[in-house]
Amino acid sequence: MMLSRQRFTLVCPGPAVTIGRDLGCDVVLNDPWVAARHAALSLRDDGTVLVEDLGTVNGLIVGDERVRQAAITGEAPTNLQVGHSHLRIRTAAVPLAPERPDRESLRSRRREYAVTVLGGLLCAGFAVLMAWLAAPDELPTALVGNLLAGAAVLAVWFGLWVFLGRAVRSRWQWSGNAAITLGAAALGLWLWWGTDVTIFVTGLMRYRLLGGGLILLVAAIAIYLHVRTATRLGRARSAALATLVPLLGGVAILWFQQQSLTDVNHIPPPGPIFPPSWSREPGVRLDRFIDESLDLRDVVDQQQADAGLRD
Repeated sequence: MMLSRQRFTLVCPGPAVTIGRDLGCDVVLNDPWVAARHAALSLRDDGTVLVEDLGTVNGLIVGDERVRQAAITGEAPTNLQVGHSHLRIRTAAVPLAPERPDRESLRSRRREYAVTVLGGLLCAGFAVLMAWLAAPDELPTALVGNLLAGAAVLAVWFGLWVFLGRAVRSRWQWSGNAAITLGAAALGLWLWWGTDVTIFVTGLMRYRLLGGGLILLVAAIAIYLHVRTATRLGRARSAALATLVPLLGGVAILWFQQQSLTDVNHIPPPGPIFPPSWSREPGVRLDRFIDESLDLRDVVDQQQADAGLRD
């Protein structure tokens, strides 16, 4: 007989196993719908299990029927409901399924290690690129700052899910959460940079929406995997949570950006720097731009003079 994660064995001949809320019972249930001494289980000589109610209000539920007594003889495990608690009874007649070959445990850990290493290298490469673009003459200092800031953020995120998994599932799950954290971070960072490159090359701002949508999708997948790894939530609830959190984060980012655009004192940071040869848009030389500006001013002055003569 299985109760939660505890296993109890009936012997024949032997005393009956009692179930109830009383501490003197063999199986103690902390269930207010269970009587102090609710039921008794005994094993017969023919291998069947006799389930007897001990004069309670709610009785017993075997399968989908409320009964006072039942003999369990089937070749499949039988569910017994006592109050609101569920027990699973298996007799010797129930055949055991063959052992499943384990081909995934070691392979999945290797995949997690590979994703962790690759994600860490890609994150470090992104930090190097950003440091070089921002301060090529002070690369070591800028690189150390980027690495420390990025490592701090990722460590907090990683630690949150690791300790949540330990609290909920009693498992640390270091490699799985590390793979999700570093893999998603690397993919999101390079998608963000790739979006800027695409906008610079094509001159089309609509790719900002596409890039932002892909980054939100990566965040949703990462949160879903974290939730499934660290908690006991089902697929539907995990998917709902993974969808809601990135959407709220995206709305908050758009709101803050809109507020900064309406602030006259806000100075936006300089945009990313790319080689001019990457752009498909024809560039304008500085001397030509100045000459065209002067010509435009002459045209405006002439139009104003003509308007003054007409008046």
